[in-house]
Amino acid sequence: MQRQSSYAKDNGKLYLVPTPIGNLEDITIRAKQILTEADYVAAEDTRTSGILLEKIGVHNRMISFHKYNSKQRAPELIELMKKGATIAEISDAGMPVISDPGYILVQECIKNDIPVVPLPGPSAFATALIASGFDAQPFTYYGFLSRKSSEQKEVFKQMRDFHGTSIFYEAPHRLAKTLKNLASVLPADRQVVAARELTKIHEEFIRGTISEVSTYFAENAPRGEFVILVSPNTDAPKQLGWPELIELVNKNVEDGQSKKDAIKEVAKEHHVSKNELYDTYHQG
Repeated sequence: MQRQSSYAKDNGKLYLVPTPIGNLEDITIRAKQILTEADYVAAEDTRTSGILLEKIGVHNRMISFHKYNSKQRAPELIELMKKGATIAEISDAGMPVISDPGYILVQECIKNDIPVVPLPGPSAFATALIASGFDAQPFTYYGFLSRKSSEQKEVFKQMRDFHGTSIFYEAPHRLAKTLKNLASVLPADRQVVAARELTKIHEEFIRGTISEVSTYFAENAPRGEFVILVSPNTDAPKQLGWPELIELVNKNVEDGQSKKDAIKEVAKEHHVSKNELYDTYHQG
């Protein structure tokens, strides 16, 4: 167990500072203050982030911290914070750690008892979610999917059965193919939202069935970065009765499982009490 105060005095610390995903006016007063006062700014891309910081009036020492150097750079940053330095970690845009290697630095800070201070702010998937029209609880965020069709389809099978909203990111040049894969796994009438260029002047939401949206982007070249949201599976799961559940247990036993393991597995898959299923099975 570990207790950690984010605001311990006279210690180095890590600030996780969100930056605008498009509209520069979304920078907060506090974020700008932290970026100005930190000893260093750790950035995923120092060139891209340098332009951003210049536009919001921040001039500070920058250190590159991205997925290709994160494991080597993290110990260096830890040593700086152990000596009392404050570091503000930013992504290219949006919330650090979300589709960003910042979690590696957070893990190392926790191991070394260095305070981690998160700031609230912009996130593309959360911004798209609240405007999607889909229920926001529960949801699953997948980030960027694999480029391999077979691996994408395995994820889409999870989305097909999930009783919540599913969210992922996609680049414009891969969008049409990814939507085609999605349409091959989910029912054609399942609703999706494609949100692009969020908070920018060309912000747009394309809503419709998977079939409609897939056809639209097959005929219209996608432009900009996309957040794709898939509506929940609203089909009520069939609740099996005790006789059917006991039959499944017997089948698993016939297939070689022990009665204990068979009962445990069936109870978990069908969301019933393991103890109740055990008692019912042995009473029969």
